[in-house]
Amino acid sequence: MKTLIANDTAFELRKARLCSSVILALLDGNSANIQESITALQKELGNGWSLTSAIQYMSGKRAKAALELGTADEQVSMLMAHQVAREVCSKHGLGAVESLNDADMAELRALIQAKKYQM
Repeated sequence: MKTLIANDTAFELRKARLCSSVILALLDGNSANIQESITALQKELGNGWSLTSAIQYMSGKRAKAALELGTADEQVSMLMAHQVAREVCSKHGLGAVESLNDADMAELRALIQAKKYQM
């Protein structure tokens, strides 16, 4: 995995937080939260950012590297967003990412279960 350059880390973590919040809002299904997350994303990163670009970014290696810089609690949520994004991009041709393998799927199911128990 490519290591992030030191002065890029804060920006990449901020971008991963914003993009993962869009994906997590989408999973929650609340349209007001989805729009609020997209608006925050665009305010911070520019009007060119959208649901699709958030999913594409979160599916990549830079997002995966950035999420490791977050707090322990947010790492779980951002990893879940990363894995969901990978699967969406793979299934819908949104990027050159591989579909989740059995180990990734097991990790995702475990994360979802852990999140259910936290609520």
